[in-house]
Amino acid sequence: MSKVAPQQQLYQQLLTCLRGEWHSMVVVPASPGSSASMVANALAEVSTLVRGKKAKLFSVEGLGVNDVSKVIVDMMQHIGAGGLAIASIDSVIAAQSGIPVTLAVDVALLVVHLGVTDTADAKRTVELVGEKKFLGAVTVESGG
Repeated sequence: MSKVAPQQQLYQQLLTCLRGEWHSMVVVPASPGSSASMVANALAEVSTLVRGKKAKLFSVEGLGVNDVSKVIVDMMQHIGAGGLAIASIDSVIAAQSGIPVTLAVDVALLVVHLGVTDTADAKRTVELVGEKKFLGAVTVESGG
């Protein structure tokens, strides 16, 4: 049996996230100090290929609350032009600036870093964002 490369495993997980009728998604790490940007980038690539609409990546990582509103406006303009918007944010446990983005999008995707994320952080993230907002979760190696 051949071993599947981590990138291919991620793409396989992301294919399940393309279901449903959404135009915007936020990708949020469950652990403070972890990043969701690699997953968000891969999701934008897969979404563009599978859904046939241009998926644009919007990074909110490291931004303050005042800068987030401009990103949300840019996302809504991209959606209005017929595209898909994927936003990568910091952990909502560590940085509250991502909360307005989670409220503005259709769905959320939780990123669980294997060997790093603990159950309490994952549960707290889901509580802060809202359980009904989540489409699902993906797991990545702790270095990803």
